[in-house]
Amino acid sequence: MSDRPGASPGNGALASNSTRGIVEALAAASLWGSSGIFSVHLFRAGISPGGVALLRPVLALGILVAGALALSPRSLRVDRSALPFLVLVGGATVSLFQVSYQLSIDAVGVPSTVAMVFLAPSLVVASAGPLLGEWPTPRRIGLALLTAAGVWLSVLGAEATEASFGTSGLMWGFLAAVGYAGYTLVGRYAGSRWDVIPTVVYTTAGACVMLALIVPWAAAPVVMPTNESGWLLLGMYALVTIAVAQMLFYDALRHAEASRVSIAAAAEPVVAAVLATFLLSQGLDPTGWIGLLMVVAGVVGVSLDRGRRGQGASA
Repeated sequence: MSDRPGASPGNGALASNSTRGIVEALAAASLWGSSGIFSVHLFRAGISPGGVALLRPVLALGILVAGALALSPRSLRVDRSALPFLVLVGGATVSLFQVSYQLSIDAVGVPSTVAMVFLAPSLVVASAGPLLGEWPTPRRIGLALLTAAGVWLSVLGAEATEASFGTSGLMWGFLAAVGYAGYTLVGRYAGSRWDVIPTVVYTTAGACVMLALIVPWAAAPVVMPTNESGWLLLGMYALVTIAVAQMLFYDALRHAEASRVSIAAAAEPVVAAVLATFLLSQGLDPTGWIGLLMVVAGVVGVSLDRGRRGQGASA
């Protein structure tokens, strides 16, 4: 690490440890695979989508700040010039994803939401070239399309849960994909400039402020948990899928190109399908299992794809 607080290794270090980035992306995806399970149970407990969208990052921010202050207060320091980007741009992409994801699940359910969200890797592949200077190879474009097709097949093959795509579901699902792609690109850009802890903390802080303004307008009134079990479940949701998963994901983006990380993170629906099978009694038919195998093939392919040398996020 650099001696300067908030600094990160240069692009050479990013390229030299890309395997670490893919492993961390897979770990983050495994944690995110529980998101649908958490949301469904919170909705059933009477907590509104707006409440989940707002309170989840607020609790995660508290966990992140408390952890940083306890372990290394210095880790929260960052150049003042970084704050507008992290708080405003990073916060905007995270808040867009948070509110759109919860409203999409409420409108059309987990399977349809997953199908829309995982358009994000294709959006990242298309955007990383002009925005970050990370132009994808034809092989990586093919892997992104293979993964997206696999996700859709796995959704269509979900037993006991029919995918539906109404107007509101399509809108919120697509906005969630845009938000997901956005904070992937933000994370890659930030990864070559600042450490993970300030990146996660200040983007989450920006998202909390924006969500406090957006949620009352875009969602139903915020309904908070009414008992200890509800708060515990929401706290676990925040810890697992934001505080820990986001740290892993943003660190992954310091070590591997945005397109590789986003495709690797498409392992999320594989985990979600396994959890749904055992916890919600929602298995997959043969079409769904073929889709999951396609996702696994795409993830394995991108883990072996080194792309072009010399690419970086410094553009």
